[in-house]
Amino acid sequence: MMKTVDDILEEFPEPVREGIRPVWEGLSPGQREKSEALLGQLPVAVKPLKDILSLVLDQYKPVFGAKRGIAVVGPANVGKSTLYNQLVSRKEDRAEVGPVPGTTRQNQEADTGLFSLVDTPGADAVGEVGERERRIAFEAAEGADFLVVVFEATQGVKRYERDLFDDLLALDKPFVVVLNKVDLIPKRDREKVRDAAARNLRLEPSQVIETVATKGTNVGRVILAIAKFEPALLAAIGDAMPEYRARLAWQRIVPAAGGAGVVGLTPLPIVDLVPLLGIQAGLVLSIARIYGFKITLGRAKELIATFGIGLIARTIFQQLSKLGGVPGWILSAAVASATTVAIGYAAMAWFAQGERPTRESLQQTVAGVTDYLKDQLMGLGEKKPDRGTLRERITQALNGLPGQLRPGLRTSDDENGVDSVEVQA
Repeated sequence: MMKTVDDILEEFPEPVREGIRPVWEGLSPGQREKSEALLGQLPVAVKPLKDILSLVLDQYKPVFGAKRGIAVVGPANVGKSTLYNQLVSRKEDRAEVGPVPGTTRQNQEADTGLFSLVDTPGADAVGEVGERERRIAFEAAEGADFLVVVFEATQGVKRYERDLFDDLLALDKPFVVVLNKVDLIPKRDREKVRDAAARNLRLEPSQVIETVATKGTNVGRVILAIAKFEPALLAAIGDAMPEYRARLAWQRIVPAAGGAGVVGLTPLPIVDLVPLLGIQAGLVLSIARIYGFKITLGRAKELIATFGIGLIARTIFQQLSKLGGVPGWILSAAVASATTVAIGYAAMAWFAQGERPTRESLQQTVAGVTDYLKDQLMGLGEKKPDRGTLRERITQALNGLPGQLRPGLRTSDDENGVDSVEVQA
């Protein structure tokens, strides 16, 4: 018996069906008829298609999701409360700070608008009072979704602080490490101090953010590092910090393009019709939220159709296929990723400037990014890689995308950048 879209979607969780069904219903009768015919060619096992559609859900995380809890934890007197005060917006929410260790004795909570934030006492004190404060701090850490672990540059990371860090790691929470008060270290020694702290914590130097909380230096990097853990924060951060919108949008474009590349790798005739469009529509919705626009899935799909991105993809694929010498899976993955990048650029231009790029400019973007990705993927050889390897290679390639192919996006590191910061999950 020939499969229908309803037959296929019944195999998937409700969130997938809710995301894909409107896309399907928006197709023209001719497109539906052709797609129904292709469904008959699907194998009995639908697991490969399930794996692909799971990528679609990733693009809808910034659109839906509850507010997350962040706990600022670490030893006493390292600047946790000062950093906390930089992250809260209302004066009445600010924590008391002072030069005397142990100024913070209780957890203090605030709603930043971006996330729920908790300042904690020092978790390294000794004695009866110290044990109580450690217990209070760890209760906050256990209840949080993400940890900002703070250490002080002038003190380094001693053995007991590493033990504290290991205890926090045992909670199995995503985290970012902050090395505060780096302004008290001579500039010539700062890199050495950071590297030593990272080594003592068994981390890479790129996993440590250097800050001066009293001045707000690199606090933006902390916020963006949190956003890398939880994409649902992107919309709120875009509202509160407009200067970061282009970088936040790029953080959504890269994983979406990686997922699209995996779609292009899968030899199922339906995948380039439904999941790829689902990924791209979700990307448009995500970028709309970052720029403060509320649009429907239908409007997102309309944008993609307006630019004729599918026609552009087929044209470029056919042109490159004629050249020969490039495995078909490389071309397919590169084109799928490049069209997703182009859609991301189009959405950014639309929401930031109210301008819709021309089809010609989009075609140039798709062609340029495809050519770049094709060269990057050739190193994988003629044999198809596994999905994880392909996605990782596409991600690496796009993070190194030449400046001329990244309009409106800064490619150099700055004090508020997150390109070199890794968030641990």
